[in-house]
Amino acid sequence: MTRPPVPLQWLVALAAPAAATGISFWLDARMSVAGLAMVYLLAVAGTAVLLDRAPGLLASLLCVSALNFFFVPPRHTFEVDGAEYWWTLAVLLGLSVGLHTLIVALRRRSDRAVRGEARAARLHALSEALAGHRGDAAMATAAATWLGQALGHPCAVFLRDPGTDALRCFGAGAPPADFQPAPAQWAIEHGRAVGHGCDDWSSLPLWCSPFLPKPSTGAVQVLLSPPAGPDAEEIQHWLALARQVALSVERERAGQAEQAAIEQARAEAARNTLLASLSHDLRTPLAAILGSASALRAQGEAMPLAERAQLLAGLEDEARALTLMADNILQWARLSQPQAQAALQWESLEEILGAALARARRQWPHAQIESRVAPGLPPIRAEAALLAQLVANLIDNALRHGGPQPQVTIQAGATADGVFLAVRDRGPGLPPGDPTALFERYSRRGRDGTAGLGLAICQLIAQAHGGRIGARRCDPGAEFRVDLPAPAQEPVHG
Repeated sequence: MTRPPVPLQWLVALAAPAAATGISFWLDARMSVAGLAMVYLLAVAGTAVLLDRAPGLLASLLCVSALNFFFVPPRHTFEVDGAEYWWTLAVLLGLSVGLHTLIVALRRRSDRAVRGEARAARLHALSEALAGHRGDAAMATAAATWLGQALGHPCAVFLRDPGTDALRCFGAGAPPADFQPAPAQWAIEHGRAVGHGCDDWSSLPLWCSPFLPKPSTGAVQVLLSPPAGPDAEEIQHWLALARQVALSVERERAGQAEQAAIEQARAEAARNTLLASLSHDLRTPLAAILGSASALRAQGEAMPLAERAQLLAGLEDEARALTLMADNILQWARLSQPQAQAALQWESLEEILGAALARARRQWPHAQIESRVAPGLPPIRAEAALLAQLVANLIDNALRHGGPQPQVTIQAGATADGVFLAVRDRGPGLPPGDPTALFERYSRRGRDGTAGLGLAICQLIAQAHGGRIGARRCDPGAEFRVDLPAPAQEPVHG
C-alpha cells in the first residue's frame, strides 16, 4: 500500500485520535470503558497500516491519552481510579505499540521483497537485452544504454582491449568526454569499486566498479548529480548489474576466442592435409611429364611418329590436369576464407554449360559427352568463372571414372526453387559408404583413393552460390547433382 506524504502522515496522526474521541463521545452512554478502548484500538490499527513508525507511535500515545483523559474515571484528568482502568490502559498501550511495530516490520519485509523481485527482474531483463547482441563492442554499447535507462543516470562500459590493454569507452546518456577513464583504470587494476559510497575516491561525482575482482577486463561507470546518490543497498544492486554485464561480455569474448581457436586449428589441419595430398597427387602427373619429356629428348628423332604423338598427347593431358589442380587450389584458398563471397551477377546457365562443354570436348575429343538442357531456364545469380569450374570438375571426374570408354550425360532443368544441373557417368559407380564423404576436404576418400580435391571445391562453389551438391548411385555409374537458387530478377529501370 502506498503511504501518504510525511506532512500528511503527521496530520493523520493527529486526526485519527480526534475522530476516535468523537465516536467515543457518541458511544459513551452505550459502552463501558473497555468497549471505548476498542474504538481507539481500531484507530491505532488504521494508523499503523498507513503511517511510518514515528507518526504511528504518536497516534498510539494520543489514543491512550485521550481515553484516559476523557473516559477513565476521574474524567478530565490523567489520574486513574482503580486497577481495572490501569489494566485497560496498559493493554491498549501495549497492543498499540506492538501492533504498530509488527505492521512496520511486515511492511519493511514486504518492501524488501518487492525491491528484491524488481531487482531480480532487472537482472533478468539485462541478460535478455544482452543476449540479442554479438560482439563485445555491441554488447557493451547495449549494456550502457540499458543501464542508463534503468538507473536514470548516464552510464558507460569500459572494455580493456585484449591486444593493447587500452580502455575503450562505450557510453550512453552523456557525451563521451564526460566519462572518466582514470577511475575505471584504477578500479580494474585494484579490483575494487570507487566513487560515491566507496572507500576509495568517495568525493567523485560518479560510481565505478570493475567487472570482477582481479583480474578484470572492464568496468561499469555511472555518472551522478550531487548530492543525489544511491544508498548502500542500491549500490549492492548496481554491483550485481555490473557482474551481469561482466558475465555476458566475458562469455561473448570466450566464445569469440574459442571460435578463433577452432578456425585456426581447422586452417592448420587443412594446410597440413593439403600439403600432404598435393605431395601425393602432384607426384603422378609430374612423374608422367618428366618421363615423357625425357623419352622425347633422348629418343625423339628415332621414335615412330605414332609413338611420339602419343607421348605428346600424354604430356598435354597431364599438363591440363595440373592446370585444373592449380585452379582448384587457388579457388579453395579463396573460398575457404571466413569472409569470402562470390562476385554474383545475373548469368545464363545455358551459356555457362555451353562454354564448359566446349572446353571438355576439346580436352577429351574421343569421349562421348551428351547434353540435355531444358529450354527457357531462368537466369541465376552466379560468378560465371566459378560455376564453369564446378562443371569442369564434375565432367573431369566423370570422364576419369567412367571406364575405358567413358560416356557422360549432362542435364540441366528447372525446379520449384531454382535450377539444377547433373553429371552422370556409366562407370563402376561410387565406392562403398556414405556418398557425402566424397565432398570432405582432403579426406582421401575419392573414387580412386585420391584426395578428392575437385569434389571438395565443387561443394565450396555450390555453397558460395547458396546451393547444394549431392551424389547418388545409378545402374550403371554415378550421378552428381547441383541445385542452385534462382531468385526473382530485379527490375531494370530505364
